[in-house]
Amino acid sequence: MLSTEISRKIFLVLFVLFGFLWGIGNAPLFDEDEGFFAEGTREMAVRGDFISTFINQEQRFDKPPLTNWLQYGTTKIFGWNEFSMRLPSCLASVFWMFLIYFFTKKRLDERSAFFATLISASSLQITIVGKAALADGILNMALTGAMFCLFDFIQQKNRKFIWAFYVFTGIGFLAKGPIAVLIPGVVFIFYLIRWKTWNSILRLLDPIGILVFLAISAPWYILEYQYSGDAFINGFFLNHNVNRFQTAFEGHYGGIFYFIPVLLLGLLPFTAIILKSFTKINYIWSKKWLSYLMIWFCFVFVLFSFSGTKLHHYIIYGYSPLCVLGGWYAANNDRLPIIWPASVLLILLTAIPFLLPFVVPKISDAYALEVLKGVPFEFDHFYLIAMLVLLATLLLVWLNKNWSAEIRMGIAGLTMLITINILWMPRLGALLQKPVKEAALFAKKNDFRTIVVLDHYSPSFHFYSGLYAEEREPTAGEIVFTKIDHLKNIPLQQVFYNKHGYILAKVASK
Repeated sequence: MLSTEISRKIFLVLFVLFGFLWGIGNAPLFDEDEGFFAEGTREMAVRGDFISTFINQEQRFDKPPLTNWLQYGTTKIFGWNEFSMRLPSCLASVFWMFLIYFFTKKRLDERSAFFATLISASSLQITIVGKAALADGILNMALTGAMFCLFDFIQQKNRKFIWAFYVFTGIGFLAKGPIAVLIPGVVFIFYLIRWKTWNSILRLLDPIGILVFLAISAPWYILEYQYSGDAFINGFFLNHNVNRFQTAFEGHYGGIFYFIPVLLLGLLPFTAIILKSFTKINYIWSKKWLSYLMIWFCFVFVLFSFSGTKLHHYIIYGYSPLCVLGGWYAANNDRLPIIWPASVLLILLTAIPFLLPFVVPKISDAYALEVLKGVPFEFDHFYLIAMLVLLATLLLVWLNKNWSAEIRMGIAGLTMLITINILWMPRLGALLQKPVKEAALFAKKNDFRTIVVLDHYSPSFHFYSGLYAEEREPTAGEIVFTKIDHLKNIPLQQVFYNKHGYILAKVASK
């Protein structure tokens, strides 16, 4: 028979691969973030310019281009599709999970590493964002590797860890910018204050490590500055980094408590276990490794709670330490709250699609009404039956309290991944994004040359159609693509496509 440790490893490998690679091409690209990255990659290839990012022929300074480069590389193997756009993030997330397992096992024990990785790969927010066509999977992998290597360097004074730290930091800096340096730098300072290990500061300034960091990240920044000049400095560093902390970008605002409900939901199905670990706060604070994890999470939480711009995925930068703390607690305590948090989430996900039609009379937004009309077609009886089977599975686990924590948490995690990967996201994509894809393919097939859009929030339309569009009010005879609520006062001569609130049509004379 296989040993318990080997069995855990085999299960964990299959679990992580299923969580981050299963069905990643089954749903259309989600706007606007996935659409922006995919279209940026497509326009790089069209223009033959892999330095600057353009969306609908407009230069953007939102993110460095590492994600776009990797996406272009996968298209050379798998073609221009959703699978290629998401694969770099998915592979980075798989490696992210490996880093959590490896360093947790090294600092704690194998069982804690198993639970920490299981919690991470199961978490609702990680399993969604970690395999999206975004920079966040790559950044979180790099940030996690950098933070773990930094701690090992502080403790062991082994230069290979500081070199690895600079490699990970360089990757993160090329994936998303200064945040990859800010978080390790500030956490490092707070940790030194906590444990008074000041001699680590000079050793951190390793010349070889710094050269490695510059070799990875500096060339693109230099080339982009040569190409765009002060527009790059103002657009990337000042606008998309400094100003994001001072003001709310594109309506992404929220109060100081914004991330509390995000955490409670995003860490499901094991939120309660992570919260239980906080009951051991005095012990955590007394141990170097555990206190390092706590400082890491607290800084991320405070930083983005006071940021002007608030996006739900910002808090994921502090999820790795939370999951390790949860794994440590799960490995050392009985009577874990495993089933009821997962059951509550599954009950909500089961009921919501079938309750939405009852709110239709209270909604006046034309687009929202069209989306709600499509819910019964996507979330059908098969979805209901499958969700009830998953809930029955959780009930079975709850009744068998003698099963080990590994089995109970493993099944709870699997119900989450099956719900998200197989049942929920493909249907949500068909409801919200398939109309954009189908309209774009119709425009491409019919060789529409000039298209007008009324907003820029559907960049995947450009990716699927291969067409550009002017963002303005359309005139008679022009073809317009937009949400149906934007066409209230615009007469239409011919409707080419109309589904779930999206419409592709030719404008008539008034």
